[in-house]
Amino acid sequence: MRLGFLPGALLAAALLATPALAGRQDFTLINRTGHVIVTLSVSPSSSNRWGPDLLGREVLANNEEASVSFDNDEEHCLYDIRVTYDDGTANDERGVNLCEVSFVEFTR
Repeated sequence: MRLGFLPGALLAAALLATPALAGRQDFTLINRTGHVIVTLSVSPSSSNRWGPDLLGREVLANNEEASVSFDNDEEHCLYDIRVTYDDGTANDERGVNLCEVSFVEFTR
């Protein structure tokens, strides 16, 4: 199900971290792919598994942004971010330093 968000609107996706850690690795996801993003997963780069889908039943249309908060670990800054699109393909950004970066843009 897709909610009617305007381009550039912020979508709150998420699991909140403990108050002391909240926001340290949070970021804004920007979709400039020409496709709808249907899933979003984030995991520490050192992990061999993807985290849960943070979008849930929501989607992120082309040219939309989403504010992403997730259950993070204070010892990690490098994260891998995976999105899948409405056509079934996927795209990864590896080794993103979320302690230094506050915007992550996907393009194709």
